Amino acid sequence: MNSLVRDFKTHPLTSGSVLAVIMGDPASRRAHPLEPDGLLLFNKQNTVEVIEYFQNLGIVDPGRAERLLAVDGAYVACFRSLMGKFDELSDVTGCARKPLQSLARALISAKLMSEYLEILTPPELSYEKTAQGTVDLLESLFDAFRRIVGGAWSVFFPRTEFNLLTDASAHFWVSCLYSSRPEEIAGTFPGYFRRDFRDRFAALNKPAAAARALHVKDAISEYLDNSREKVGKLHEVVAPAVREGLDRSFQEITRVIGKLDLPALVATYYENLVQDVLESFSALDGSVSPKESRFNQYLLAQINHLCREFQISSRQSSPQVRQEELSEVLRELDELIGIADVKTKVRELANFAKIQQVRVAQGLKLIPASYHTVYTGNPGTGKTTVARLMGRIFKSLGMLRKGHLVECDRSALVAEYVGQTAVKTNAVIDSARDGILFIDEAYSLVKEHEDFGQEAIETLLKRMEDERERLIVIVAGYPVEMAGFIHSNPGLHSRFARFIEFPDYNPTELCRIFSLQCRRSGLALTPGLREKLVHYFHQEHSKRGGNFGNARLVRNLFEGVINSQASRLAGAAELDAKALSWLDADDLAAVESRAIESYRSTRAGYVVRCPHCQQIYSWLPEAGLREAQCGHCGKNYDAEFGETPEAK
Repeated sequence: MNSLVRDFKTHPLTSGSVLAVIMGDPASRRAHPLEPDGLLLFNKQNTVEVIEYFQNLGIVDPGRAERLLAVDGAYVACFRSLMGKFDELSDVTGCARKPLQSLARALISAKLMSEYLEILTPPELSYEKTAQGTVDLLESLFDAFRRIVGGAWSVFFPRTEFNLLTDASAHFWVSCLYSSRPEEIAGTFPGYFRRDFRDRFAALNKPAAAARALHVKDAISEYLDNSREKVGKLHEVVAPAVREGLDRSFQEITRVIGKLDLPALVATYYENLVQDVLESFSALDGSVSPKESRFNQYLLAQINHLCREFQISSRQSSPQVRQEELSEVLRELDELIGIADVKTKVRELANFAKIQQVRVAQGLKLIPASYHTVYTGNPGTGKTTVARLMGRIFKSLGMLRKGHLVECDRSALVAEYVGQTAVKTNAVIDSARDGILFIDEAYSLVKEHEDFGQEAIETLLKRMEDERERLIVIVAGYPVEMAGFIHSNPGLHSRFARFIEFPDYNPTELCRIFSLQCRRSGLALTPGLREKLVHYFHQEHSKRGGNFGNARLVRNLFEGVINSQASRLAGAAELDAKALSWLDADDLAAVESRAIESYRSTRAGYVVRCPHCQQIYSWLPEAGLREAQCGHCGKNYDAEFGETPEAK
């Protein structure tokens, strides 16, 4: 990693790889991780080329790109201006030129990094709530670096050794790290140490300087007295950092880097800055004493250990670990009953998103794509459940920071008065950022002779563009109505390119959903109830219309059956665990008596079918099987509920 950080061929302060890994907000950095091989390419590019690359990916907008280029140019100009003055500064102050230049690069680079992060980190992600109050993470990061620099200076230039070198070094690091504008660094600090002051400075630092100063009350003696007092106060300010240990400050740096979801390379970057500061301070007088060398080795070993620990913890949340999370979500997807085509499309989308990451990691451009999706289908077909799983899938892939689901409908987005709809819509979108916004019955936003819904749509379209790295929108509803909705506005048609159709559950799947709800509640079904359920759901399915409830029908039936069971058991003198754990046919009859009468009149016979070879067997509910082995192909199949012989 050091080779990535210390490559200054195209930039005097920050390598292209460091700029590349911090580009974009945390969500986009996770969505587009960069591997070492890909980062090497950025070290061959200048700042303009690096920023243009991420602009082309859609990660950095033009406004942020302009600000990045402005601050980058200002600090590069500052450093180059100082470079032209180092000979004179070295001559006047006694600072060795090479370590002074190295110190300048480290300090100004840290200041530039702070400006980069200020531009690239969204405000809502840059604060942390603690017991003591709200903490500005970006300021905390830079303050920790300041404490390390101040503490190191105090060690190498102790209070008892005041001279012009001590004074100049103090002025320099304070000017670099506390100036609000880069031009102040290049202008103010060198002004204190002009060559025409050299002889008078030298005279005042001779043993007789104090006595001579009593007789020569000129500006130089006043300057020296004031400077000695200021340096003393500076020692008092940085003393706590030394007492606590400079490694504690670096630990804060790695903590904040983790909080901001910055890559491990940024920790290495700060490790190198600290090393440059330590080595520069110790060599400013032209030599490094054994004591100074020993301190450097001690502190750098501690910091290197902290850096390695951070890199290990970062790898634990890297794509390899997220792959396990992805596998878990896909396992839950597979366990959903029915919707085979939906599962296939969800897997295809997950695979596409994963390959997009691999492309960027290899330094390739993203294939233009939209993840906003239209779900069509009747109520109760699993649309919300699958949308919630999609949020977790995108989170596991690093594409969404939270991956949560925010459900809403027209009433949550549209207001009754002019000007309020945009406010309501923006508030809902804000709550969904870094996750998925799920709009049910989205077509209700489009109504004749009413423009408030259209205002919500326009607000949504703008935010979908502005928040494209932090928001995925899923709209859902009936197929015909959703087709009309998408074609009602060109912006909707262009942004929603993915469609997933959720079919109605068949009778056997409805039975299995009912059985699953029972198992989750610790309830079992008698053979008689299983047989009556098969008949009931076949009957309901055969007469279904456009408002067929699917899983909602199952949920309502389940609630009715358990209420019937409670009424049946309430009159019993004694109840044991077995009685409380079983549902029987009478519990269903109390809810759906007409279905039971219909069953008694038809006495329909049901079968089970092996889905692998289509072999048919008679279904015997009293066998109590959930799974059976096919005698024809040898594979296992679901045998808990039967179907009609003509079912496909």
